[in-house]
Amino acid sequence: MRNVIKSVAVAIGCLTVFCFSSLAQDDLGKQLSKVAEQNAINYIAPFLSGLGADLNSGFYHSADLHNILGFDVGVKLSAALTVDEDKVFDLVLPDQIVYSGFTLRAGIDYDKVITGSPTALGETTGREVKVKSTSGFFPLRGQTIFTTPQGFNLKGVPLIVPQASVGLPLGIEVIGRFIPTVTIPPSSFGEPVGKVNFIGFGLRHDIDQYIPLCPIDIAVHFMTQKLTISDNNDNKILSGSGTAYGVEVSKGLALLTLYGGFQLEKSSWDVEPYKFSDLSTGTTVQVNGFSVEGKNKSRFHAGVRLLLLLINVHADYSFASQPVITAGVGITLR
Repeated sequence: MRNVIKSVAVAIGCLTVFCFSSLAQDDLGKQLSKVAEQNAINYIAPFLSGLGADLNSGFYHSADLHNILGFDVGVKLSAALTVDEDKVFDLVLPDQIVYSGFTLRAGIDYDKVITGSPTALGETTGREVKVKSTSGFFPLRGQTIFTTPQGFNLKGVPLIVPQASVGLPLGIEVIGRFIPTVTIPPSSFGEPVGKVNFIGFGLRHDIDQYIPLCPIDIAVHFMTQKLTISDNNDNKILSGSGTAYGVEVSKGLALLTLYGGFQLEKSSWDVEPYKFSDLSTGTTVQVNGFSVEGKNKSRFHAGVRLLLLLINVHADYSFASQPVITAGVGITLR
C-alpha cells in the first residue's frame, strides 16, 4: 500500500517536471500551462483508473454469509492489469513556445502532438521534443526543448487493503476497510511524501434464505470507499472514491468453494490544483485541479477459496474493461 501511494505522489510530480529535463526557459512554463491540464489527465488517468478498479475488488470469497457474530479478518491484494492502450497517449503542445529568445511555432519548428508519449503506466523513458531540422532558426535545429514525462513500466496497478466483516441478525453482514491517517515513509531524497487515509463500509444480505431448498448460496452486496492523500501540512493532494453493488453466488465442495458474480461499479478521483517551480530557470507550470473517472462500470468475476480450519486463501479474476486479479488470506469463523 505504501509503495503504491508513493508511486501516485511521484506520478503526479512527473506531470509538472517533464518540461524541465533540458533547457527550459522563463516563458516555456507559461506556454505549457495552457495545455498542462489535459496532458495531466491523459498521463495519470490510466493509473488512477487502475486504483479505482482495485478499490472495487475483493469484497467476498463466498456467498455463504457469516452467522450472527461470525467474522472474517484478512488482507486483500488486487492488481488491475495494464493493457497496451493505457501505456501511451498523445501529448499536446501549445501553438507557440518562446525558447532561447526565439518564438517557435507548432507544426513548423516543432511537432504539436507527441504521439506515443508514455503514461504513468508506460515506459521509463520519455519522448524527446526537438526543434525540427527544417526550422528557420538554424542555431536551434536538432536541439531538445524538453522530454515528455516518463512512466513506471507497470504491468499492473497494485493495491493492498485490510478487510473485516461480521455477521448480524436477519442474514446481514457488515464489511469494513480502514487505514488510519499515516505518514508515507520518506522518499530516497529523505523527504516525507505526505499522508494517507483510507476507509470503506459495506453491507451484504443473504438472498437464498428466501428460496426453499436452494442448491447454491446467493447474496447481494453494496460497498463504498474513500482514499485521501495529503501533504505534510494536511493540504489535500488527491482523493478517490469507489462504489459498487452486485450479486454473488457460490457453491461449497469439501474444502473448496467456487464463487462468482456480477457487479456494477464506479470510481472517481479528484486531483487538487498544483504548480511546480524550477528554481534553476525560474520556470513555473500551473495545473488546475481536475477529476478522473474510472474505466470500469461493470464486471463479471469468478474465483476459488480454500478453507483449512480457520484459515482461508482465495483468488479471483474479474472480466471487465480493466481486468483485475485479486488474492487474499485471512481468518474465518462461521
